[in-house]
Amino acid sequence: MKIEKFFATHPVFTIAEFFCYLQQSSSYNHNTAKSLLNYHKKSGHILQVRRGLFATVPITQDVANFQVNPFLIAGRIADDSVVSHHAAMELHGIAYSVFNHFYYMTHQQIRAFEFQGGMFKALHFPKNLLKLGEENFSIATVNREGLDIKITTIERTLVDSLHRPDYSGGWEEIWLSFSAISVLRLEHVIEYALLLDNATTIAKVGFFLEQHQEQFKVDEDCLKKLETKIPANKHYLERSKRSFGKLMKRWNLIVPEKILNQYWEEPNEIF
Repeated sequence: MKIEKFFATHPVFTIAEFFCYLQQSSSYNHNTAKSLLNYHKKSGHILQVRRGLFATVPITQDVANFQVNPFLIAGRIADDSVVSHHAAMELHGIAYSVFNHFYYMTHQQIRAFEFQGGMFKALHFPKNLLKLGEENFSIATVNREGLDIKITTIERTLVDSLHRPDYSGGWEEIWLSFSAISVLRLEHVIEYALLLDNATTIAKVGFFLEQHQEQFKVDEDCLKKLETKIPANKHYLERSKRSFGKLMKRWNLIVPEKILNQYWEEPNEIF
């Protein structure tokens, strides 16, 4: 069994995947597998990203200068990893800015870590999705460098971003990124927003779709489905800042003037 064949088809891999591959050989044992990893690591054939996660260094590359695809790291660090929020925006090719934070959802407890200038942070699946068994709702699979990566769809990414803008670059980044696309599967946006069962998030989604009604061909029936689930009292779009703004009565949402007028003072910084 050729180890090189495994490396050639696994640009990023977990130690569990490596052991599983070797188990197909009658000569496999745990100590031999660890020795092989250490040998190839010292030889510069593979690079350790973090404990239990490795990247293959192409033979044409020098290990000291080789840059690992960060989306492969986020998407392959756990068997249930789902690239999400701003990382999903970038992977979909719709992000207005390039950031150095890479978010992914997983059931596993994985500490945030830094690698090659990127920060990788695991997020929990929303509680209501777990309760309903719907954590895999509106998730797609994309192939990068021969490996499949799970990613939230553009529709789910929009709602997740409105739900947690702090993981998505902030309001300016969200507005500019999603204002550049022309098509949304509105039924997925609405269904997912209702699954989250968060009144403030539902109001945010309703407000966003109303602001982009012509762009996404949003009809009143779509907005009314969301309108029935908005907060009973006034909520701030930016709850942590509670900045002054205008009350959007339909959504019981206080929205800062800069967002209403799309007035962005200065370009987003890498966060």
